[in-house]
Amino acid sequence: MMLPAEVRRDRGETSIQAVLLVPVVLGIFFLGVHATALANGAHVANAAAIRGAQIAAFSTSDGNDVVRAMNEMERVVTDLGYEMTNAPLLQIGSKSIRATVTLAVQSIVPFLPTLVSRSATVSREEFLMEQER
Repeated sequence: MMLPAEVRRDRGETSIQAVLLVPVVLGIFFLGVHATALANGAHVANAAAIRGAQIAAFSTSDGNDVVRAMNEMERVVTDLGYEMTNAPLLQIGSKSIRATVTLAVQSIVPFLPTLVSRSATVSREEFLMEQER
């Protein structure tokens, strides 16, 4: 059986197109997965930073509340399936508390960033005695 001339000329063209297109499609897919992992890590880091800053802001001035806030940040991060690259940072000012959390996200695409850092600032709670109000 003889094939028409048009079909014989196009032989193998589909294979070449597939070989060229599949890596591009897979690359785009893995970039999307990596971006999603980074966005999820950013959400977890933000939640942990906000929680730690809130606990530190509503605390009294003893050191146990700072330790409790740092432990809470670490607990939030580990409960949500991530690990911290270093200890959370609490900056205590006279009017506000700033908490910073840095996480490591699993690398899906090589040479792309895997660290996510988020900060949260909360105003300090001031307790006044009734006669001072």
